[in-house]
Amino acid sequence: MAVYNIHGGHNPSGKIACGASDLLDESKEDRKIAKAIIKYLKKAGVKTYNCTVSNGKSQNDVLKKICTKCNQHSVNLDASVHLNSGRNDHKGDKKLGGFEVWATSYSGVKKEVAQRAVANMKKLGFTAHGDPYKKTSGLYYLNHTKAKALLFETCFVDDKDDYLLYKTTGPDAIGKALAEAITGKTIRTRTVAKITSVFKSSVLVKITGNATYGGAAKGKFIPSAYLNKKYTVTKVQTNNGQQEALIKQLNSWVPTKYLTIVK
Repeated sequence: MAVYNIHGGHNPSGKIACGASDLLDESKEDRKIAKAIIKYLKKAGVKTYNCTVSNGKSQNDVLKKICTKCNQHSVNLDASVHLNSGRNDHKGDKKLGGFEVWATSYSGVKKEVAQRAVANMKKLGFTAHGDPYKKTSGLYYLNHTKAKALLFETCFVDDKDDYLLYKTTGPDAIGKALAEAITGKTIRTRTVAKITSVFKSSVLVKITGNATYGGAAKGKFIPSAYLNKKYTVTKVQTNNGQQEALIKQLNSWVPTKYLTIVK
């Protein structure tokens, strides 16, 4: 049976040697994604170790401690989760910074997992950042693990378009996509469709957050002009496990996670 090491990069947010922080906080989000990857790998019956470090005294110390943790286990692959920076696009230019993978070379399991990761992230909307298969001999982590290693750069912390897509998608879905890339299998989870009683016909609601449509238009962003106004729910349904309400005034389905009841 395959065994894996997973970790979120850098020290925790606010500490020395923490990750980049802008619209998104790398150290906070990479740990959420790493936790989700581990959760789904375990659901797939795969033994997984969390090698995230929270007590580094410097950047080099963090890297050394990560590699020490990784090298305590005999695994098929080490995977590091990061968020990128350098786009400096705070207003949004309708272009994504995108997803990429770093490795010293691409062959065998590294090539297979990297290709699946790029494909799975594309399905979630995360386009490739140029050639997504980046090669380097200059990253300490990639050079100091006993097992083959990959580093995932999920999206850009300082890109408004990446930020909106990340917030809409969420770390759990990203973690599942990357876990499936690692195993090469679909990881099925049992979900029970449950209609919350408060979301029912005639309930008044407002749409909040970075909301997207449900139904046939699932995934498309709802214009900001429609947010924070009173609407009436006419029906409730589940769409692939997602609870959605039909909004009378818009004649559109909206996931209930974006709705707040108005009393």
